[in-house]
Amino acid sequence: MDADVTVSGCNVHIRRTGSGEPLLFLHGAQGLSGWDRGLKALANHFEVIAPDHPGFGRSGNSEIVDDVSDLALFYLSLLEKLDLKDVHVVGQCVGGWLAMEIAIRSTSRVKTLTLVNSAGIRLKGVPRADMFICTQDELMGLLFAGNSSVDWLNEWKSNPELEDAYERNTFAAAKFTWQPRLCNLKLDRWLHRINVPTHIIWGEKAKVIPPAYGEALEGLIPDATLTTLPDCGHLAHYEQPEALATEISNFTRRAAQ
Repeated sequence: MDADVTVSGCNVHIRRTGSGEPLLFLHGAQGLSGWDRGLKALANHFEVIAPDHPGFGRSGNSEIVDDVSDLALFYLSLLEKLDLKDVHVVGQCVGGWLAMEIAIRSTSRVKTLTLVNSAGIRLKGVPRADMFICTQDELMGLLFAGNSSVDWLNEWKSNPELEDAYERNTFAAAKFTWQPRLCNLKLDRWLHRINVPTHIIWGEKAKVIPPAYGEALEGLIPDATLTTLPDCGHLAHYEQPEALATEISNFTRRAAQ
């Protein structure tokens, strides 16, 4: 089911389906083309709530959201608006960065945190790939380890509305992450404030943000755990949806024990 809600004067488009404990899926720089593979796989285990961030997809622009720090406060208001409690928060790429920014501010409505190929920190000497300055073919090579890029790109090109949304997502992602690129230079000093069970999932062949970043986050977040998905790139929710969903489901069950 798709629905729109208004938060702080901004229209937010939300996908919601499945049953079980609530899971908030925070998408990455590419956004969501619809009910993609990862959301469907997660909906077999959880009630999935997957908004388009302000400025992305079908959501409106927000006059009060200028960066990821603002976006974190916006999402805390969204959780209140939807009256969501004990939520499993899953963030991919920029969504993982956003999830951490939310958690260092408040975990009053958050039950667990899962970070998938997450942006947010910078490691000296470990360069990340640039998703914004490359050709389309180069981008597909950065996002995927296998051949899922063909289906993924065809979905985005399947109709003019989605093509427009893809361009809008690229612009919005650049607005939030351009400088400094894909990170908050002060975030690492506050990650000790995350006080909910946290699991980090990384693609073994991730190129946009190399696996060393997952290892660094494991050391920065109290009691965090780390899993690597073999033969997986940056968009794990599309390239290995079932494996990702199973890993998240197993983690949340362990966290409940």
